[in-house]
Amino acid sequence: MSPEMSSASSTVTQNNQCLGDLEAQHKDLSLSTTPTLCEKIDETKEVSDSESVAKADEHQLSSLRRSLILTVLACAQFFDIFNACAAMIALPAIQADLDFKEGTIQWVISAYTLTFASFMLISGRISDMFHPKPVFVVGMLLIGLMSIPIGASVNPIMAIVLRAVQGIGAAMNIPSAIAMIRTSFPDAAGRSRAYAIYGAAGAIGNCLGFVLGGVISSKASWRWVFYLLAIVIIPFSAISWIILPGASSPTEKTQKKSLDWPGVASLTIGLILFVFAISEGSTSGWNSATVIAPLVISIFTFASFFVIERIVKDPAVPPNTWTNKNFTALFFYGLTPYGWIFAIQVQLVELFTSLWGISTLSAALRSIPLGLAVGTTSYLTGIFAPKVPKTVLLISGHVFMAVASILFAFADEESKYWSHIVPAMIVGMFGMGISYVGCTIVVMDGTREGEEGVVSAVIYTSYEIGATLGPAVAASITLGVNSKLTAGDVNEFVGYAASFWALLGLNGVAILIVLLFVRK
Repeated sequence: MSPEMSSASSTVTQNNQCLGDLEAQHKDLSLSTTPTLCEKIDETKEVSDSESVAKADEHQLSSLRRSLILTVLACAQFFDIFNACAAMIALPAIQADLDFKEGTIQWVISAYTLTFASFMLISGRISDMFHPKPVFVVGMLLIGLMSIPIGASVNPIMAIVLRAVQGIGAAMNIPSAIAMIRTSFPDAAGRSRAYAIYGAAGAIGNCLGFVLGGVISSKASWRWVFYLLAIVIIPFSAISWIILPGASSPTEKTQKKSLDWPGVASLTIGLILFVFAISEGSTSGWNSATVIAPLVISIFTFASFFVIERIVKDPAVPPNTWTNKNFTALFFYGLTPYGWIFAIQVQLVELFTSLWGISTLSAALRSIPLGLAVGTTSYLTGIFAPKVPKTVLLISGHVFMAVASILFAFADEESKYWSHIVPAMIVGMFGMGISYVGCTIVVMDGTREGEEGVVSAVIYTSYEIGATLGPAVAASITLGVNSKLTAGDVNEFVGYAASFWALLGLNGVAILIVLLFVRK
């Protein structure tokens, strides 16, 4: 072999060895990096599987299970409204039995609505921090348990304090129920129908609360109104724990936030003072110290609340909550539906019993169209709401209520019950159902994920503040106008008419809010 061929052969051998070494190194490198790559794939798969499980759990809530969940949540709304309305129609019997002083019997209602509004926010915040299910169940159980000592009350103070505690339970189950509707019904159409059924249940509670409350108070005792609530609600609380959905995955709700006690305390104190001032206005007079002092202090307390929310780490109402679509405008709009209906109910009961002199039971029966109309409307609203522009819902609701306000203002004789009051109740409740359901749908549809509890709590706080504000202002107008009438020429309906015209003004304000501030 020549030296050239030997040299070439040696070069080829060296090259082959180098290639072999590179292949071995590449193999080693591949073996060393492959487990890391597999681990990353496994981690990605775990995340994907976790998300798939969560989505699967959500989609598994179909048919019967979703119907059962909605039934439980709707029953809670029914019990809350039934409780308030049954107590309202039973007020004359409670006053006579417990010897309430003149002008103080209203606190059986006001104590309930006061804590209802004041503790709504903290319960909504707790629902967001943990899970709405236990908050809901504890709230229902508290309502049921408190009904027993309320029915056994022996003096006014005992009844008022226990009603205030019961209001805390009601405040716990409203935002938690709304949050569970939002998460259990992911599609817009189904969610709208769920909100409508939820609202319709409250309307039925409104109707049956007046009727059954009047029948039980007249034929048995007002105490049995609360005893029956306890008999039904306590076992219902246990059933709701079984039916309602828990966390959709093991990792859900594990990241807890601290509770903003300074913010919650300042807002709660402010709401209590504000609601107290509004409630006292109709009895003590709007220019009295017992109204002006708490009203002024509540303004400063509210201001301190907004300052606190900007400086604490985990605010109860994060400042950006108010940036949810249409939330701020509809917070003020939300004062009007319950404000209008509660004012109408209280004024009609007074009109029937005090001015026309009919019995409590007859007054309850004459109020049946209120509940029937709003219950039907709330359900139908949930069906056609997804197909109708939301601003049309919000405006048309108050247009119907405005027509009703005018009809009520002209019902100056008992003979006009069928010609004016019944049509007004039907038209007005039709509008109220549209307004209430429409407001809830628009607010919750514009809510960012993770803020459902606090947003529903704040909007329902608005509803309850309106429920306290409306009757108090209407009663104050009625009393103020009638007190100026000359002796010998007294027509007390003049005061009622003035309050109905004031409610017409409220309808106009709500329409302006929608036209000027609600975005499509």
